[in-house]
Amino acid sequence: MSAAAESTPKPSRRRSGAGAVSRYLDRPYASAQLILLAGGGLLGFGVLMAASTTISASNDQGSTIWTQIVREIEFVIVGVPIFWFAMRAAPRRFRTLAYPAMFIALVSLAAVLVPGIGVGVYGARRWIDIGPLQLQPSEFAKLAILLWAADLLARKQHLKTLTRARHVFIPLLPVFVLVCGMVMLEPDLGTTMCFLLILLGLLWTLGLPMRYFAGVLLSVGGAVTMLAVAEPYRLKRLLTFVHPFQEHRGAGYQTVEGLYALASGGVFGVGLGNGTSKYEWVPNANTDYVFSVIGEELGLLGCVAVLALFALFAYTGMRITRRNADPFVRLAAGGATVWICGQAVINVGYVTALLPVTGIPLPFISAGGTSLLATFLVFGMLVSFARHEPAAVAAAQRAAASGTRSRIERWLRVPVPKAYAAPKRRSKPKPKPAPRPKPRPAPAKRAQPTTRAQPAKRAQPQRAAPVRRLPAAPRSSGTAYRSTGTQRRRA
Repeated sequence: MSAAAESTPKPSRRRSGAGAVSRYLDRPYASAQLILLAGGGLLGFGVLMAASTTISASNDQGSTIWTQIVREIEFVIVGVPIFWFAMRAAPRRFRTLAYPAMFIALVSLAAVLVPGIGVGVYGARRWIDIGPLQLQPSEFAKLAILLWAADLLARKQHLKTLTRARHVFIPLLPVFVLVCGMVMLEPDLGTTMCFLLILLGLLWTLGLPMRYFAGVLLSVGGAVTMLAVAEPYRLKRLLTFVHPFQEHRGAGYQTVEGLYALASGGVFGVGLGNGTSKYEWVPNANTDYVFSVIGEELGLLGCVAVLALFALFAYTGMRITRRNADPFVRLAAGGATVWICGQAVINVGYVTALLPVTGIPLPFISAGGTSLLATFLVFGMLVSFARHEPAAVAAAQRAAASGTRSRIERWLRVPVPKAYAAPKRRSKPKPKPAPRPKPRPAPAKRAQPTTRAQPAKRAQPQRAAPVRRLPAAPRSSGTAYRSTGTQRRRA
């Protein structure tokens, strides 16, 4: 080997790895693949945890041993077609659903509060019975208000009316306050916090100036604090989460048992299905405290895997938000990402005693039929938005023109996406010029007295001037005659 070759620096593995990641992220379908990986992995964890907690959940509910896993499979079977329809839909379809979905959400939230329609559990009226299923309208209301607010702000952004604060907050804030008030009548503070997360996500994606955003954030924090202090049991949770072991048998029981479950798992866990804390130790082990069961049975590695999948979901959602040209898609994707990942942060926060207990489920993983169906719909919507990135649209159209589309796309009958076309801004009609005043009609001339027409005079023929004739000379003798002729010649 020559000295020049030896002196040439070899590329490090770190640089080569970063280059490979950068090349992968430059691919047109990178966003769709990453969001499918993150959502699919989290759904897989959800099915595993449903299978693991099915026995304990059946003991708590007094049902058969396989009730929980059968119910979870039923909702997955219903959720997969919802995901398929949402994935195939174009962004304009979601915009057309915004106002009808918002109307249905308001009606269903009002129906929950009506006795005989709403079902009360543990002192809260949050569900509606529909045959064999119980649906929670507040979960669908999250998606409805997200689509409605994204459509509203996108229209105002197109009209360039968001330069004033009143156009940003009206009617956005009054509608959010109305929906949050209806949810608090159930009551459900955790779901109300999810609505506030959606509002903050929309305003942050919109690029609201920091002074306004800070004001909204302080208002949201103050409202949540007031709602928490209004009820004695919420206030007790706020006061005991800092030192939960002092109230081990009281308000801090859930927090302490969740920490014990996490600690007993170690690095590798005790094995899937082998945990014991879910049997009447950790309350709501299949819903609110499912993360503590993951820590016990799958250990630190399982918790890190779940957090890594949520981090990938957050990164990909923000990537979709940044790379799309449609303002509605940017707002809806940003709000959905903040909603899903913020809800996960709150759940993990109170399970690990970093936040007060609020009862928010862990998205994709916690048991809950309506929450799972809403998550499937949001998941499919984000995949659709990833398919409509400009680079992905160009690549799909080239593949369709050359006949090289993948088999999966053909089998799933995924349509070819179309590029976003900004709507034309309607120009203001020019004001019509004021009509000119009509000229007044001239006054009618007085009628002249009619005179009898004089006949035209006939042209008189011009007579020739009379020729003067000399008087004839009298006849006389010749001499005289000659003298007369001489005189005439002289004349």
